[in-house]
Amino acid sequence: MAACGGGGGGGEGGGEESITLSYAFFAPIASFPGVQMEEWAERMDECTDGQVEVEFFPGGSLLGSGDIYDGVSEGVVDIGMDSPAYDVGRFPLSSAVSLPVGFTNAEVASKTFLDLLTEYEPAEFDGYEIVTAFTTEPAYLQTQQPITSRSDLSGRELRAAGAGVPALQALGASPVGMPMPNVAESLQTGVITGYMSSREVLQDFGLAEQVSYVTDYPFGISNSFVAVMDEGRFAELPEDVQQCIQDLRPEMAEFASQYHDQDNVQPALEWAASEHGVETVELEPGEQEAFDETLSQLVDTWVDEVGGDFDPQEVLDRVEELRDQYSAEN
Repeated sequence: MAACGGGGGGGEGGGEESITLSYAFFAPIASFPGVQMEEWAERMDECTDGQVEVEFFPGGSLLGSGDIYDGVSEGVVDIGMDSPAYDVGRFPLSSAVSLPVGFTNAEVASKTFLDLLTEYEPAEFDGYEIVTAFTTEPAYLQTQQPITSRSDLSGRELRAAGAGVPALQALGASPVGMPMPNVAESLQTGVITGYMSSREVLQDFGLAEQVSYVTDYPFGISNSFVAVMDEGRFAELPEDVQQCIQDLRPEMAEFASQYHDQDNVQPALEWAASEHGVETVELEPGEQEAFDETLSQLVDTWVDEVGGDFDPQEVLDRVEELRDQYSAEN
């Protein structure tokens, strides 16, 4: 992988040699973060007048989830996109956006997340230039039997990840950790009877064939994504290319989240209902308040226990302030 075809220059500006940037991600290119990758490459091509070409390594073909950021630091790849939501210990400030604090869509959560990273410049991303950051919509229960109360959840084995694990535990379920590509087989074999995730997976992973119900209760956001470059590698790029990358950072957060909300989730729900009869069910009377109370305690626990070089309550207050601001605009 040639990271740069003579297009260095230590940031001193505008050489005309072509530059090839390798870009790794752990999920398929057809996933909505993969669509974002392709759109970013097109916009970089336009912004740099064709000077930058992007070489994709999706689907874990070069680096798997959890290895991507280290691969960027080690020069295995120029740009890497991974999910901080999978590793709260390594990304404590990023985990704030995964808390059940009332995000209703990906656009509001994504804009909040990017602002949070830009304002606080957390130590968890020291040594990296953030290319962009965005999130999914909230996570929902998607199950083989309807879940309309806490009693329905009692002891039930459901796939979850990140902040979804303590949420399910607090509500009485038995969360099971596994990669999303393993969920379909685990549903077929009875290892699990459902999962917690954003709802595009009904179509993207074909899971509407294995589940019959979606519980209409949003938890915290299902997943977050941050694409990064090594700071040293970024500094080698011509200044005009650096500027394009920085200018595209908020554009791509908005593009990815709007695509997810409008062109990814809604069509998946309609397809799941029309092709496989998947039903959306409501919580029983009084259960929403009970769910809300249980999850609010998880937020309090995060404030008390999260590690990092920041004030957790201050960060949480800022998350809620940005959520309200972008919700009003949205």
